[in-house]
Amino acid sequence: MSLKILEYFNYLEQKSPLHFVDPRGKTLFIIAITCLTIFLDHIIPMCIILVIMLPLIFLGRFTKRWLKSLLFLTPVILLVVILNALLLKVDYPTTKAIILGLRLIILSGFFGLFFQTVSPDDISQALIKFKFPYSFAWAISTAYRFIPTLAKETNIIIDAQKSRGLQIDRGNLFKRVRNMIPLLIPIFATAMRRSWQLAEAIESRGWNATKNRTYLYSLRLKWWDIIVILLSLGIFALFLYLVITNAPLPFWLAYNIPERFELKRLFLIAWTWIKNLFS
Repeated sequence: MSLKILEYFNYLEQKSPLHFVDPRGKTLFIIAITCLTIFLDHIIPMCIILVIMLPLIFLGRFTKRWLKSLLFLTPVILLVVILNALLLKVDYPTTKAIILGLRLIILSGFFGLFFQTVSPDDISQALIKFKFPYSFAWAISTAYRFIPTLAKETNIIIDAQKSRGLQIDRGNLFKRVRNMIPLLIPIFATAMRRSWQLAEAIESRGWNATKNRTYLYSLRLKWWDIIVILLSLGIFALFLYLVITNAPLPFWLAYNIPERFELKRLFLIAWTWIKNLFS
């Protein structure tokens, strides 16, 4: 069992163009692109969004981690595509299944890019700029900060239990789930101990003693941040227009996989050929 996938949420401090973009602009962009990605239901628009995402991943110096995360997501994506292509009772089920797979890839890429280029301190500052209470902003940024730490401690606990003879990766599904029970108590105890230590540390430093707080630095919008915000608002306006008017897309965007290439039909042909081969 490996929790390296949680390194996806670990902020990596670098000097890339996307690291200098204000987190408020990136937050609005992620919200807008997520709404548009979830709403669109055709292959070509999804591929266009994917092509737009690739240069951003390169600019954020996130290429290696994104490709590594795709290796973890590939079995899930293939399972989603195959099951939906075989079980969906709609027109062009293979097209719908491919769209779901592309949607997972796009959302994982954009959210990973956000977490890799926005530090916990920037998240806290952005929430405060959005007029959220400081306690809420601090809780969100702290939870985000401790995800990789808890993942590393969980891996240590798993290795320790394996050294004591616990077989986590063997047996059927129910046996593996039952073998996870000895891991829950030490993981829960470690998380509770760390939370108590953190609570005592912030209380000893007078946390939230005054309402008028001062900060080491404050976020300020630059000209490129304004461009990102305007672009995000434009994408969200396009999403609202498509939702309200339900306008059909141009014919060259509404492409569907031909019926002769439907995955269900290809599986049936392969199964018939194999059955005739052994009959």
